[in-house]
Amino acid sequence: DFDELMQASVEEMSEIEGIGGVLATSVYQFFRDKEALEEMQAVRREVTFIKKEGSQKQNLQGMSFVVTGSLIHYANRNDLKEEIENRGGKVTGSVTGKTICLINNDSTSGSSKNKKAKELGIPILTEEEFLQQYFI
Repeated sequence: DFDELMQASVEEMSEIEGIGGVLATSVYQFFRDKEALEEMQAVRREVTFIKKEGSQKQNLQGMSFVVTGSLIHYANRNDLKEEIENRGGKVTGSVTGKTICLINNDSTSGSSKNKKAKELGIPILTEEEFLQQYFI
C-alpha cells in the first residue's frame, strides 16, 4: 500500500524483504522532503494504484512473519508469502521484535534466523504447525 509506505517508519521499512537500514532511511527521508512529496503527489494524480484483494479472510491483519528453509505444502517461499499477504499479514526477511513467528521446518537449525528468534522469544513453527494455527 503506497500510503502506508509513505507513512512508514524506518524500522517498518527495514522489515520489508530486500530493504536494509540504509535504503529504509533514504526512503523515509525522501517521503519527508517537501519537494519530493510534491512530486509524488503529482505522480499519484496520474497513476492509479490497484490493491490486490484476496478472497481469504483477513485473519493475519497486522501480523508479521518470517519464512525460511524448505517447504512441504507450498512450491516455494514466495507462494506461502503470497498466501499470508492475501490474508492481511506481512512476510519480512529478518526476525525482529514485531515478528509473530518464524516458519521453519527445521526448528533445530543453527541458522541466524533461528538463533535470533530464540533470543527474542519468538516461536519457531513448522509449516504444518503454522497452517494449523493460522490457516484453519
